[in-house]
Amino acid sequence: MGWSYGIKAGETLDKWMNDCLANSGSQNQWTDKGKTYFFEHTRRDHNDGAITGTIWKFLPDGTHVRKSGSFRINGDGTIDRAPKFLKNATRVTTE
Repeated sequence: MGWSYGIKAGETLDKWMNDCLANSGSQNQWTDKGKTYFFEHTRRDHNDGAITGTIWKFLPDGTHVRKSGSFRINGDGTIDRAPKFLKNATRVTTE
């Protein structure tokens, strides 16, 4: 059985992944103000088609991480909560 989410939420997630890829070379990692972060989305279905997950920050040793927050993309593609870098994602998917 798969994981499902709203089409618009998926489009927002695609924008995030494209901006991260341009920033760091990884689809879920970015560097902002000298600190490196990444996100992991849950594979849990939400009734409204939302996508949720956790934001992690690399510690100065570059190996260990600490939870930095969470995010929620509503089913309609709007962002309920996320770091500024992700909220400002602008790259459109190219398919």
